[in-house]
Amino acid sequence: MNIRVRGISYHFEVHQQNKQLPALILLHGFMGSGESFKHLIPELKEFCNPITVDLLGHGETEGAELHYRFSTKEQIADLTKLMSEQLQLPLFLYGYSMGGRLALQLALHRQDLYSGLILESSTFGIEDETERQARQALDARRSDAILGNFEGFLNDWKKMPLFESSTANEELLASAEAIQKQQNPFWLANNLQGFGTGTMPCVRDRLSEVVIPVHLVAGEKDSKFIHLNRQMEKELTDAKLHTVKNAGHRVHLDQPEILISHLKSFIQKLG
Repeated sequence: MNIRVRGISYHFEVHQQNKQLPALILLHGFMGSGESFKHLIPELKEFCNPITVDLLGHGETEGAELHYRFSTKEQIADLTKLMSEQLQLPLFLYGYSMGGRLALQLALHRQDLYSGLILESSTFGIEDETERQARQALDARRSDAILGNFEGFLNDWKKMPLFESSTANEELLASAEAIQKQQNPFWLANNLQGFGTGTMPCVRDRLSEVVIPVHLVAGEKDSKFIHLNRQMEKELTDAKLHTVKNAGHRVHLDQPEILISHLKSFIQKLG
């Protein structure tokens, strides 16, 4: 369904409404959409009510002309309003990569809305100012590449070292690539400028404020994010890192059954 939130038409889908089960909202990564999780939905419905959202400028959700509208502050305001007014609370909140960065920021803003937080291959941001500026410059170059030659950008993107270790089957990889090709390049470019890792506020010094339980997931082949998540595990109040064998950055594609088992155990333990 589509609903207008602060001037933007957001697309979200409530896949099931079983009053006996808790709700789980799923936030996708960069160039994804709610469709990125369609292979998980049938099994998720056995223990929760899954809800998928197309994030700002992705899928069927509108974007904006100015990249400021994609900022952390603006997206938090959008999603907090959507969740608090349209969904049954409290929710379990899951986010992958970019969606995980946003999920962490959402939890810091309004923890009372959530029963628990699941972060797959995510981060608290970049602390070092020099590194932040370098990442902003990289995202600016990527933004230009998207606008200049979107097909070429997609070909380069899938060859990134971050995704080289993928163990996903061909059907899931093809589906993910099809979703990427359907995106609006202008909105993706603005998203990188407004909500790239270098632009998003680093919240490492606030991790101890998160008192709800946090389930961290990272693929064993994704050494960078294992390191980042070990740092988060130490500094969050109630968190546990789970490393998934034979998986890279996209655990939900590489090992979907294992991810589902993690979600099930976490939700049923708390719900």
